[in-house]
Amino acid sequence: MKKKRRGQDKEPTLGLAAVYFARAMQKHGCPLCRRIREAEERWIWNVLYELTGDPEVHRSFADSLGLCRGHAALMAQVVEERELVSPASVARLYETAVAEALTRLSRPHEKIRDEREECPLCEVARETGERESWFLAKLLADPEFWAAYEGSDGLCLPHFLSIWPKVPSRVRAKFREDFQRRLSQLLRNLRELQRKERFDVDEPLTLEESTSWQEALWRLAGMSFFSPILKRG
Repeated sequence: MKKKRRGQDKEPTLGLAAVYFARAMQKHGCPLCRRIREAEERWIWNVLYELTGDPEVHRSFADSLGLCRGHAALMAQVVEERELVSPASVARLYETAVAEALTRLSRPHEKIRDEREECPLCEVARETGERESWFLAKLLADPEFWAAYEGSDGLCLPHFLSIWPKVPSRVRAKFREDFQRRLSQLLRNLRELQRKERFDVDEPLTLEESTSWQEALWRLAGMSFFSPILKRG
């Protein structure tokens, strides 16, 4: 069994996963994107609040030379927006990463190369995505959960594709039909947005039509939680 990374949440049961997804589906956009981002923010909070002195965390920051660009930006956002975590906590972790970078640059010229391990938060996000995809695939077979899923914004394309092999065969057809319906409606809305914005057309846009370009961005690529457009709700 793979050792759980420090700061990572305990694995939920299927029942708890249903509660978490029900909450996520009440908000805008892909619920699986939201579940992963929630796990990322909790990891940052746990590490900065409780684990800045933990040798295992420092070892991972040394191996990876800190976080990747996207997760470094998220850490900055968490520090700026939340109380009880401070820049000094980030400094404590990155003191280790910067010192390791200097050590590697002191090697002979021919041995200087990029040998960073995977960003520790990328690993958390990947493992969370795999776990939550499995939970969601199983939950889709429950009629009550399916009704809630149908009433939500549904998944982005990357997460639809990641869940597809895990979905029980008895609900796979309607799962695909649901996603096709969402894409077909999106396509109609995109076309209407273009048509109604022509100078010779005097018809009001619906909300769905006026925001269709925003949906297209997250529907095909996944949610961005740095853009005010794509993270609302």
